[in-house]
Amino acid sequence: MIKKMVIALSAVLFSFAVFAADTQGPKIEDGKQYTTLPKFAAPQKEVLEFFSFNCPSCYRIDNEFKIGETIKDNLPEGVVFKKYSLSTFGPLAPELSEAWAIASVLGITDEIAPDLYNGIQRDRTIKTADDIKGVFANVGVDNAKYESMKNNFLVKAFLIQQEEARKELQPTSIPSFYVNGKYLINARGLDQTSNDTVIKDHSRVANYLVELK
Repeated sequence: MIKKMVIALSAVLFSFAVFAADTQGPKIEDGKQYTTLPKFAAPQKEVLEFFSFNCPSCYRIDNEFKIGETIKDNLPEGVVFKKYSLSTFGPLAPELSEAWAIASVLGITDEIAPDLYNGIQRDRTIKTADDIKGVFANVGVDNAKYESMKNNFLVKAFLIQQEEARKELQPTSIPSFYVNGKYLINARGLDQTSNDTVIKDHSRVANYLVELK
């Protein structure tokens, strides 16, 4: 009986050691992995990502590396993850930001994002606002529904928040990740050993920053 307990305890300690090793990394320092902004912290703990469907780097990071998804999935309980589309970056930027707001309110971002990215970055099939509506129609949101959603209260609120965040934080590059409205993750300062370490370090630093005052 004692022997079984020792074996079980050893297994638990081993699991903990593996988990601890996985969360360790280079010391996190201001000016290296992140930059402190001259702003007051947000009232709630949050991570905010800015992106654009016109951005080639965003296309690769979202579809291949899934950095935002990794950060979101590993955040402590109670921390909010937000994702906003820049209304000032590239062709159809305002229309794409509105489309993102509609998709967010409808809860279909996972379905819409790959098609919008591919239509702009890969297939070059999205050239007009009607082409954007065509993407929504393919997932069951017809033109009438799409147009009506433009006047939806929640969509309008999302657009206001999205634009206010852009004006407040003034991102100079994308994708970019802001924590608690006060800290900007510096991708160049993260562990560049491999793609995997870069992805994990984004999450590790985000989780560190959400606890800073």
